[in-house]
Amino acid sequence: MKLILIDGGPASGKNTLGKMLVNDFNEHRDKSILLDLDSYVEELCPKWIWKNNQQKEKDLLSARTNYINDINKYLQENFTIIAIGERFLTKGDVTRYTSKLAVKSQVYLYHLSVPIALRKQRLGERGPHSLIDLEKDQKDRDAVTSWPGCVYQNINSPEIDASNLMKLTQDGIGLVK
Repeated sequence: MKLILIDGGPASGKNTLGKMLVNDFNEHRDKSILLDLDSYVEELCPKWIWKNNQQKEKDLLSARTNYINDINKYLQENFTIIAIGERFLTKGDVTRYTSKLAVKSQVYLYHLSVPIALRKQRLGERGPHSLIDLEKDQKDRDAVTSWPGCVYQNINSPEIDASNLMKLTQDGIGLVK
């Protein structure tokens, strides 16, 4: 059982690669599942527009709690979990996150690094989204000087990138200690 965290800014390919990795693990007879924090938020607030900040904070906390509970549940059932949706810019971010897990497992972390121009292109193909500020996200990521886990240049076809991430995991690269 493994917990594979995929970090990356908007339009970096987290969902696309996460789904492909789940398929790859299942083909290797490893039970796996993709858990996306955004889907937990959308269960509570589908449009991501809240009446007030108090409700927003309550929903975000509830979504994160449900997300962690499901990760624990699937780890107990010996699943390999591909988890996306949280930001892991520092070792402290990873430690805070994994300290909430009741089940201890190997934790891998992959940061998807994608040039801002490609992210803009991908986001443009999806259509406008008022909640995404690519420039700010890129600035935050550019400020990080030492990443926990493995930084992966997600610039190939999704099939090649998923295959590369699978190999990195099999080789123990990206394991967070």
